[in-house]
Amino acid sequence: MRVDPDPQPPPADLAELVDQRLVRQLAEAAAAQVGSGAVRLLGDGGLLQALAKQLIERALELELQEHLRGAGTNSPTGANGRTVAGRPGGPNGPNGARARRLLTEIGPVDVRVPRDRDGSFAPRTVRPRARRLPGLDRLVVSLTARGLSSGELVAHLAEVYGVELSRETVSVITDQVLDELADRRGRPLDPVYPVVFLDSVRSGRSGGPLVHLALGISADGLREVLGLWPAADGEHWPGVLAGLAERGVREVWVLVGDAGAGLAEAAAARWPRTVVHTSVAHLLHAALRHAPGEDWSGLARGLREICTAPTEAAALERLGRAEREWGPSHREVFRVWRAAWPLLAPGFRFGPEARRVLAGGGALERLHARLRRIEQAAGRVRDERAALKRVYLATLALESQAGVGRPWAGDWPAVREELRRGSRH
Repeated sequence: MRVDPDPQPPPADLAELVDQRLVRQLAEAAAAQVGSGAVRLLGDGGLLQALAKQLIERALELELQEHLRGAGTNSPTGANGRTVAGRPGGPNGPNGARARRLLTEIGPVDVRVPRDRDGSFAPRTVRPRARRLPGLDRLVVSLTARGLSSGELVAHLAEVYGVELSRETVSVITDQVLDELADRRGRPLDPVYPVVFLDSVRSGRSGGPLVHLALGISADGLREVLGLWPAADGEHWPGVLAGLAERGVREVWVLVGDAGAGLAEAAAARWPRTVVHTSVAHLLHAALRHAPGEDWSGLARGLREICTAPTEAAALERLGRAEREWGPSHREVFRVWRAAWPLLAPGFRFGPEARRVLAGGGALERLHARLRRIEQAAGRVRDERAALKRVYLATLALESQAGVGRPWAGDWPAVREELRRGSRH
């Protein structure tokens, strides 16, 4: 009996299927004209647009062929012997094509979408009645997340890609992320997170609805947005923690947040062994509100040096020295700092690398800064739905900067073990 050899595994990337000689010949033929401006890459009439037309139409042809093979030779018929589409029964087959203009991330592309005789062909490449490809939607969401207003985005797409969209269409596209957020808020989570950051953010500096954010570091050291929740009724950390527990979180080693908002009590009720650590960024903001603006830079530097001390005793010594240096006129700054000490002191059981992780790496500060830039470009939002959308878009941009598969710390396994041991004290 003849035994077939093991089948070759499919290529890991579609690019492996491309004939590199053909690509090289095409590039050489177009290089001089592209450089001279005679041929455009993007936008209406661009080279990539022509290639996309060929690819999309060929994909549609292959889908139709597969559909006709899978459907057999006969179309479904009713009692009167006519097909579902109302034509006489008989073999299904091609039935011409319908012209359609698709908006894509490389510009508008005019394609011909093939049809079959009984009207049962529903291609995946171009969905029925679709006028945009998913790539354009992703581009709109990405540009909005990076601070472009609807007007700026519409002008940018028209100028660079030749794509005409209305502001209303941009809003419809970005509204899709709310469905994604709802799905994400219900997805199962890991049973253990070494660190979870909790923060309450606004969609801009000038106020607006408050949104609760949970940002976790997984056991693999990867940053992960665990969820966003509206906070119209003020702080409700017990509900946020209960939601995380319902989605499978059984253990959090260190919880970092605004400890003055009832977080410690909520954590103790949910995960008694969790170490609650006050957010250094929140503590700095709370303390510096009691100092004149010209002193903020020097005070912040001195207060951060307290947090980098090797031991709690050394940190207290630095705190006393800073109090003497700045004098009685800044007594309220240091009163805030000492009041928060019980939830700052647990950080000194960890080493420098672990403490840098607990400081957040500036992630939340970048999120707040991005929201302020979005507000400057797009204005203030006043309703809960718009606030959730804006904050979620900002977190998408934040996540993309982290990089896929890049751990939070260089030697993450060692930091993780240090966090585990420190949380057991």
